Amino acid sequence: MARESGAGGTAAYRPVAKAAEKLFGRRPVESPLLSAPTRSGLRLAADKVLFGALPPLTLALLLVARFAAGKHFGFDYKPLWQASHHVFHGESPYPPPHASALRDEQQFVYPPIAAVMAAPLAVFPFIVAAILFAAIELVGTVLTLRVLGVRDWRCYGLALLWLPVIENILIGSISSLLALGLAVAWRHRDSRWTAPLVVAAVISAKVFLWPVLLWLVATRRGMAGLRALAIAVVGVLGSWAVIGFAGLGSYPRLLDVLSRLEQWKSYSAVAFGLVLGLSAGEARALALVACFVVLAGVVLSVRLRRGNPDADRHAFILAIAAAFLFSPIIWMHYLAILVVPIALTRRTLTPLWFVPLAMWATPGQSHGHAWQVTLGLLVWVGVLVASLWPAWPLPALRRRRAPVVAPVPTT
Repeated sequence: MARESGAGGTAAYRPVAKAAEKLFGRRPVESPLLSAPTRSGLRLAADKVLFGALPPLTLALLLVARFAAGKHFGFDYKPLWQASHHVFHGESPYPPPHASALRDEQQFVYPPIAAVMAAPLAVFPFIVAAILFAAIELVGTVLTLRVLGVRDWRCYGLALLWLPVIENILIGSISSLLALGLAVAWRHRDSRWTAPLVVAAVISAKVFLWPVLLWLVATRRGMAGLRALAIAVVGVLGSWAVIGFAGLGSYPRLLDVLSRLEQWKSYSAVAFGLVLGLSAGEARALALVACFVVLAGVVLSVRLRRGNPDADRHAFILAIAAAFLFSPIIWMHYLAILVVPIALTRRTLTPLWFVPLAMWATPGQSHGHAWQVTLGLLVWVGVLVASLWPAWPLPALRRRRAPVVAPVPTT
């Protein structure tokens, strides 16, 4: 009986519903409030957490931990800030070339032009200048990827998760700015003055990057290379003239003492030779031989592959590799430069972007431990070698967008 009355009641409303449908149109079918998450939706959420939220959170936590451990912010920047003050007053910023004067790693060892270029921030108190310099380093990393044409936002987030990049920001080294300089030099490699000016600034601040000059010459940009060399020499000598050429005569000795004192605890080819049981001289000679072999590769890659659009790019990456082999000291933050060869060949997320994350296993210096030196060496050698080969994008790493729900058609 109840079923009959219920059916009759429903039937009574049908004419009214049909009239309303003709007047206002058919009501769209409502999607349920809750639905099972799709695979693409879960991957998009994971991307936002890993590449969007995790980098700033990690940087903030490490900053707090650094203060809690009593390590001051801008450890590497402080000698540069102090050197700018010395140059302001025409004084030598250099310590005596003795091991006892270099043991606390708080001495200025760059050419004086670096202090001149950093002088604008020296007008601020140290902590303010250190924060501003850290912000410049952060922006420099982002601009490096932008200049090299990287548009996948996940690559930006992942690069900011690299420990070398984070350490570079926290201690105030100049590696991220060197990477930006290399990126600009590549982007404007055919310009008359931009590339020479930038290359001159880069090699003036860090002499070990001089193989970039050979890249300019090998790729038939000899005049640009000569301009860069001339500008660098004039800039370095001019900055030394400001302090009356103080420390110029003892500067090679200073670098030699510094190398012997610190090369064993870095991630350089020399440190690896020491791990293998070679003497300091033998390890240095082996690294130089490898460097000049790679430099020969810079020249041959251009001459033997003339007309190949990848020859120029490969020569540039080989020049960076030669610079890493030439330097007896490779600190953790030097590996921030690796964003350049990766971004040159992989503008979207690929497995190679994840390789520098391995440095989280060996934070700070290697302290001469065999496994740490080997790991660091494998990271930068592996990245540079892999950058010479085509990318191998995985389907799981392709850029995904949020799923779009198609509207339900109405009549």
